[in-house]
Amino acid sequence: MKFYLSLVLLITSISAATASIADTTLYHIVSQKELQTLTQDNIYSPLSIELEGYIHFSKLELIMSYANDAYIDREVLFLLEVTFDDDDEDLRWIGDNPDYYRGLDLTKVGRKAEFTRNQHGLWVLPKVFQ
Repeated sequence: MKFYLSLVLLITSISAATASIADTTLYHIVSQKELQTLTQDNIYSPLSIELEGYIHFSKLELIMSYANDAYIDREVLFLLEVTFDDDDEDLRWIGDNPDYYRGLDLTKVGRKAEFTRNQHGLWVLPKVFQ
């Protein structure tokens, strides 16, 4: 009986550990204007869907280099935190670049925060992500 109880506890522990690491949290930069104008029925579909077939996502450590390059001229900028299921077939990686091959259901957004600028005019990572 002890053996079976130990086995059940082991399987439960492995399942819990797997569930906690099975999700992938990624980030997407979006301007206020894009988020407002490119969202319909709570699905955000940026122009990259039409042009390339996917939405660009990134790991947190790469966000600031993107924000202060491709998005430096935007007026208001947000960072979306999205957690994907590991088995989400629409999330694909090419090297270190995660892309999402469909419109983003905004209910998947865990956190959304606005970037601010520093005294040099560069974007600063929102405090909730620091």
